[in-house]
Amino acid sequence: MAAHVVRGERSQAVPKRVRPWPADEVLNKPAAVTDEKLFRQAVLSPLRYPGAKRQLVPIIESLVRANVPPPRLLLEPFCGGASTALRLLGTGAVQHAVLADADELVSSFWYTAAFHTSWLINRMMEEEVTVDRWDWWRMSNPRGVKERGLKCLFMNRTTFSGILHGWAGPIGGRAQSSPYKIDCRFNKDAIATRLRAIGELADTGRLLDVWHGDWTTSLARLKSAFGKLVDKDEILVYLDPPYVEKAPSLYVWSFEDDHHKQLAETLATELPFRWILSYDDTATTRSLYPANPTRTLIYVKNRYTAAGQPAENQRKQARVVRDELLVTNFLDVPDSSSYRVVAGSSVR
Repeated sequence: MAAHVVRGERSQAVPKRVRPWPADEVLNKPAAVTDEKLFRQAVLSPLRYPGAKRQLVPIIESLVRANVPPPRLLLEPFCGGASTALRLLGTGAVQHAVLADADELVSSFWYTAAFHTSWLINRMMEEEVTVDRWDWWRMSNPRGVKERGLKCLFMNRTTFSGILHGWAGPIGGRAQSSPYKIDCRFNKDAIATRLRAIGELADTGRLLDVWHGDWTTSLARLKSAFGKLVDKDEILVYLDPPYVEKAPSLYVWSFEDDHHKQLAETLATELPFRWILSYDDTATTRSLYPANPTRTLIYVKNRYTAAGQPAENQRKQARVVRDELLVTNFLDVPDSSSYRVVAGSSVR
């Protein structure tokens, strides 16, 4: 492993930041955040994301902290709302992270939130949250990363279930006859607080970079950029792929059966790093990830809204409780009443 790099003492002022940080920053211990308690909140991400796993985040953190050595670098290649990475970075469970997503709107948002934080907050504050602006942003095709980031934020906070692509319309409907209006999820002050927290993660050298690309591209880039800098046991990949069910109505980059199979084969044979995978529990995922001694299967009760319904059924949706599947090659899984471990996996 490469020798530890020592950097000069940081100024108390906001550091002069490289956009993004160079890869060898992963060898340095990041600066402290102002308020670690902020990153333990249940809702931290500025994005409302279909399939968000924020209820799983404390469990994932406990798995990470139970293993030695602690991860020096986290990659989240299906970052979406990035609740897991924000929590692990803010609490110091991992030192550094890179976010990535195949959806260019999503990756543009995270890059802008991290490295152009003030610009994004100022532009968000200027936006009128109306159906007319929703229509304008819906039809727009911004070319710059910052404008794409702003579009992602606006559409996510004003569209039913935060869905960026497909059938979903504005919150409250076009007539705005619902008690819930288009701006009911657009508390600008609260969003600004969350955006500043993301900017601080970048300022302190915790959030190193944001990549646009699918998971295969991101894993290859991880190996080339960081594989020779840190030991493989100090790199953690957290994968939260699109739902097996309902994904085509929720995401522009959904998986077909062969994509799910390719991911399972890669994790079984090709990925040299530590990894945690979260999935909706279906017959497909159970067949792709049978219990065996090389990995641990963990089932967690997760409550979420089953999004992906047509507009006329939106009011009928209810919060449902289903099993969420976590799979990991971590060696140590602590006992907990919050989940059950499948017999035949690596935990005895």
